[in-house]
Amino acid sequence: MILITGATGVLGEAFKKIDNKKFFFLNGRKDLDLCSQNDTNQFFNENEFDGVIHLAAVSGGLGLSGPKYQATLLRDNTLMLFNILDNSVRKKIKKTLVALSSGMYPPTAKMPYLEESVHNGPAHESSYGYFYAKRVFEPAIRSYRDQFNLDVIGCVPNGMYGESDNFSDHGPMLPSIIKKMHAAKKNNQKLNVWGDGSPLREYTYAYDMAKAFLWCFENYSSYEIINVGSSEERSIKDIVNYISESMNFDKKNIDYDTSKPMGVLKKSMSNDKFIKLSNFKFTSLKDGILNTTKWYEQIYDNQKNNIKQKSKT
Repeated sequence: MILITGATGVLGEAFKKIDNKKFFFLNGRKDLDLCSQNDTNQFFNENEFDGVIHLAAVSGGLGLSGPKYQATLLRDNTLMLFNILDNSVRKKIKKTLVALSSGMYPPTAKMPYLEESVHNGPAHESSYGYFYAKRVFEPAIRSYRDQFNLDVIGCVPNGMYGESDNFSDHGPMLPSIIKKMHAAKKNNQKLNVWGDGSPLREYTYAYDMAKAFLWCFENYSSYEIINVGSSEERSIKDIVNYISESMNFDKKNIDYDTSKPMGVLKKSMSNDKFIKLSNFKFTSLKDGILNTTKWYEQIYDNQKNNIKQKSKT
């Protein structure tokens, strides 16, 4: 049995699509508070696992942004990591995979980011508590392998999207655009996009990322972290156009607001090591977006129909 933590996130939900009955999913703190050493120890005492894939994270995406919550981000992510690693040692877990973050790479490092550049400069100030916590994962992997001979590896994903994503106004860019465009189409309104659409982004379809993580879990064993994700890079304007094509939204109704901030112009990550080892083939961004928008529209229509049916009873 393989334990998957953080199973309610877009990557955790993607693991649920894999035809593998050997997964045990933890869906969040309602299932287990991984920050609690006692609770985590008790959970591992009550369950037997051959492997662990640790995806759970406390991030700024939960509203913990700005300087007010940086200690929480640093503390909780670090506590969860060491509770997982200590129990992996204690219970003699055969394989443990922990997920890092491409945001931990120093913004001053040369792009595309290489694995060895992780500590070559300060982390971005926007969520430094989270980013430094994720950096701690790298020496933790090395030290637990050296001292305890624990077969633990670290995978670094880039931006992800897919079914069961965070489709809210305050979610990541791609799912947020899907939600807003769907509403604009329904209400015959224009879609407002911040900036001029020129910044470049790399996004990986979450189902691909789950399969890539599973490949690493089954085939990779090293103290060196490994970047995992698609290297297909597209402008925000290209991404918005892909979404509009998949949703049949008139591009003439897309307004780019250049008075608003554009964000980072580019943040690419090298996946050369992973591709050379795995020869993995990623879904194109255009096809992945089509799958995601179809799913979103179907879910929305089903919810609308359910509301109508309830109102009639």
